[in-house]
Amino acid sequence: MKTRITLALAAVLLGLGAAGCSSSGGTTPPGAQPRPFGGVTHYDEPQRVALHNAEEGLVASCMRERGFEYRPQSLSTGDHRVDANPYGLLSGDQAADDGFGVISTALNLKQAADPNQDHAADQAWKSALSGTEAHRVTVDLPDHQQFFYNSDSCLIQADTTLYGPDYLRLYNTFQVLSGKVVTAVQADGRFTAAEGRWRDCMSAAHQSAGHLADPIAVIDQRVQQDGGDPAKTHELIGGELSLAKTSARCQEQAGLTTAVSRAQSDVEKTVLGGDGPLLDQLRSLRQQALARADRPTGTP
Repeated sequence: MKTRITLALAAVLLGLGAAGCSSSGGTTPPGAQPRPFGGVTHYDEPQRVALHNAEEGLVASCMRERGFEYRPQSLSTGDHRVDANPYGLLSGDQAADDGFGVISTALNLKQAADPNQDHAADQAWKSALSGTEAHRVTVDLPDHQQFFYNSDSCLIQADTTLYGPDYLRLYNTFQVLSGKVVTAVQADGRFTAAEGRWRDCMSAAHQSAGHLADPIAVIDQRVQQDGGDPAKTHELIGGELSLAKTSARCQEQAGLTTAVSRAQSDVEKTVLGGDGPLLDQLRSLRQQALARADRPTGTP
C-alpha cells in the first residue's frame, strides 16, 4: 500500500502503471468497477489511515528501542484521486457525488505536518530511521525493474512487522503487473471500440474528448488557472459535476465497464502466467495487515 514507507520504496520504480482498489482483502466487491487482480495493491482511505497509524506506532517503538524519540506522523487525507479507477471508469453515483474528484481534492487535501523536523540534522537519528547503505538490499521485479531498501532501518522493521517479510516484493511486483494489465486492456480492441462509442456520445453532448482522461485534464487545467484561490476553485464544482455526469452516462451507454471486464479477464491470465500462488500470498498478507491494524494499540 502507499503509506509513507511504501511510497518511499516504490518511488524508485520506473514506469509503474496505476494499481487497483478494493474495500477488503484484495478481491473486487460485487458491482464494483474492474481493477487489475481485484485491486490487491490499493487501499481505500480508511484502510490507508489505519495501516499508516499502525505503522507509525511500530516505527516509534523501534526508534525508542534504539534510544531515539520518534513522533508518529499523521497521514495526509482528502486526496480523492488516489482512489480513481485506473482505466478512467466512472459510475453515475460517483460522478454525481464527487465528479472526477479533482476539485474536492484541491479543496480538501490536508497535508500532514512533519513532527520530526527538529531531527533533520541528526545523522544518527536518520540512520536509525532510514537505515544505512551498508545494509542495502536490491530486489528485482518484472520487466527489469528494481527497488531497494536498507534492511537495518526502523521503517523496514515496522513494515515487516505489520505486513510480513515478503510483502514489499510482492506488492511492488503486482504494481508492475497491474500496470501491464492496464496498458494491455487499453490497447485491446474491445476497449478501443467502447471508448469510440463513448467519444461519439460525448460529441453528441457537445463535449470534445478523445480519451477517457481528457475531461479530467480539462478540469485539472481550470483548477490550475484559478491560481489556488479556494473561492474560485469552489465556483468550478458545478462544471466538474456536469462534465463527470455526462462522461459517466456515455460510459454506460458505450458499455465500457463490460468491455474492460472482459478484456481484463483475458489479459490477467496472460500477464499472471504461473504467478498465481504469489497473488494468493499477497492477498493473504494484505488481509493479515488489515487485521493487525484493527487491533488496539499495543497489540501488534
